[in-house]
Amino acid sequence: MSTQQNFNLIAIEGNIGVGKSTLLPKLINELNTHSTEQWQLIIEDVDTDTEFQRLLKAFTVDPTKRIEFQRYITNKRADICQHLNPECNYVIERSLFSDLVFCQANLAEACRPDGQDLDYYYDIQDKLKDYPQVSAVIYLKSDPVISYERMIERARDAEAGTSQEYLQLISDCHDTFLPHICRRYNTQLIVQEWTDFGCHEMLARRILVDVCPQLAKEADVELA
Repeated sequence: MSTQQNFNLIAIEGNIGVGKSTLLPKLINELNTHSTEQWQLIIEDVDTDTEFQRLLKAFTVDPTKRIEFQRYITNKRADICQHLNPECNYVIERSLFSDLVFCQANLAEACRPDGQDLDYYYDIQDKLKDYPQVSAVIYLKSDPVISYERMIERARDAEAGTSQEYLQLISDCHDTFLPHICRRYNTQLIVQEWTDFGCHEMLARRILVDVCPQLAKEADVELA
């Protein structure tokens, strides 16, 4: 993972259905309002990605298809962060850290992981060598029961069949592995309770003050 860069990359992580898509445009607008530098949003845009939808649906129907799905996501996440403009700062919807978390969840769920599972885990680590330094991870922590209810309410066809037990597993893996991953890659971890959503203005101020103190100073931003 690159450590020589002049921009900030903030990754928004959390469970399925936690509310990332709702938060992100509000958060990036707030950061641009109160920062002296430009911020851009990098989103997964999965709703319009037909290959993502196909692979996700196949995975939810047949868990043995998970590696094909995860590899597609990993490659896409790695590619989207190549050649970023160093004149901007970025907020990204999930990072390669997500792939490490989901990989751990899938390994825990598998009765007997095979060579593909282990190869995939180390492939993620290889891709992280050329990945931009993640300045901070904002972990939106939520009750997995509530996340499941939100997922059901939004009724995405590709998510049909995803169980509440799986979302509980994803939540557990975030809680267990995300702190370790952030320590390993020298990334600041900010845990934000998000079961009942939260304040995007406060979260933007927290990013500026805790992660980008020079920008906060220049813009005279304080954490109220």
